[in-house]
Amino acid sequence: MELSAEGTTPEFMALAGIKFKLTLPELKDDPQLKEQLFKGIKDGNMAPYYKEVCTDLGWQFDQRLFDEMANENQDRLSKFKEDDSETPVWQDRLDYLCSIGDKEAATALATSKYEDTTLTTNRRLDAMFALFRIAYFHGCNVKEMGKCVTKAHELVDKGGDWRSRNKLKAYEAIYCLAVRDYNRAAELFIDCVSTFESYELVDFGTIIQYCVLACALALERHALQAALRRQGAAVQALRSRFPELRELVESLHECRYADFMKSLAWVETQICVDPVFRPHYQHYVREARIKAYVQLLRAYRSLSLDNIADTFGVTREFVEDEIAVFTAAGRLQCRIDAVGGCVVTGSGRGADADRSQLYQATIREGDLLLNRVKKLASVINF
Repeated sequence: MELSAEGTTPEFMALAGIKFKLTLPELKDDPQLKEQLFKGIKDGNMAPYYKEVCTDLGWQFDQRLFDEMANENQDRLSKFKEDDSETPVWQDRLDYLCSIGDKEAATALATSKYEDTTLTTNRRLDAMFALFRIAYFHGCNVKEMGKCVTKAHELVDKGGDWRSRNKLKAYEAIYCLAVRDYNRAAELFIDCVSTFESYELVDFGTIIQYCVLACALALERHALQAALRRQGAAVQALRSRFPELRELVESLHECRYADFMKSLAWVETQICVDPVFRPHYQHYVREARIKAYVQLLRAYRSLSLDNIADTFGVTREFVEDEIAVFTAAGRLQCRIDAVGGCVVTGSGRGADADRSQLYQATIREGDLLLNRVKKLASVINF
């Protein structure tokens, strides 16, 4: 897919991200964001969305402006009539209701069409995709997005065409990001990048960014590089539009951990204001650092804390504290030798390491079994 061949994402979809940023304490008073959101609402005559924004963000409600936009909305809706076009009139009406942010009317119409078994499977899938977009646009409602993905799968299994199956990959991939299922998200993004056509949901640039971020956690360094190389459009986008993400991937692959930490710091500033990533951005950054530590430490039986600190471009105290936390949580298979000032990984211990891991797993499973037996005993009269 050439970048010049990208489809067009409706302008109103970008307003959801702007509104989300204005809900954050650090950006709630940003005049540029406020102007962008207000201009988008006014240009699109989004009367229902204007009312929602004023309520959610505490804006002063302009009744005159609302009435003008509402009258325009009613005028447009009254002109939708049945015709001989390929797109049914309800689809055009639904698209318009979504474009003005009329959540209730759009949800009601989409739900009625999804439940209409006289429609073709693909038309019902279009209605379900619309319900996903409504949930995504109005506050990124992950629970509703998940329901939509489940129902869409049920329809696809009944006979959805290739287009619908392909679209579902993009929708499900975004949902997987929202629930921290990075492995599944990476798999879906890799599959849909080269054939992406869900521009009604997000633009291609967003898909590329999400794809790289998911793959950076889910794939091993060589698999990550190989997967992205197979995606010509992704490589082109990374080179021309997202150099910071390109540096994130390349620095991890080339074991330039200090550069990786810098790139990760930039990534954190981006995902902390993204509606999909916001609830998980600290988790994502932590998992990325764990992955870098694992990648470095697996090659050594021991490594000095000073060496690790220099390699990552941070202080020894930072490294010592972080590795201690990750080790205690069972995320790193190593221990800190405070006397020697080093990290002992245990690499090369072979059977001893395997036995230790097996012992720990047996203890955990034994505790679970005992808890279940106690619960069972409490309800059975011996």
